[in-house]
Amino acid sequence: MLKQEEFENFLIEVNELLNEIKQEQINIGKNIDRYHKVNMQNFAKLKEFNEICDMTNQVFEKRFLSIEEVIKAKLK
Repeated sequence: MLKQEEFENFLIEVNELLNEIKQEQINIGKNIDRYHKVNMQNFAKLKEFNEICDMTNQVFEKRFLSIEEVIKAKLK
C-alpha cells in the first residue's frame, strides 16, 4: 500500500509542476503579446519619423536645386 501512496504523491507533485509550467507559459505568452504591441507602436513611430525626414529632405533638395539653378544662371 505504501507504494501506491508514494505513486499518488508523485503524481500529485508532477501535476503541480505541470500546472506551474502551464501558468509560466501563459505568463510568457502575455508578455510576448505586450512586448509585441509595444514594438509595433515603436515601429509605427519610427516609420512616421522617417516619413517626416523624407519630406524634410525633399524640401531641402528643392531649395538646393533652386539655388543651384540661380547660381548657374548667374554664371552664364
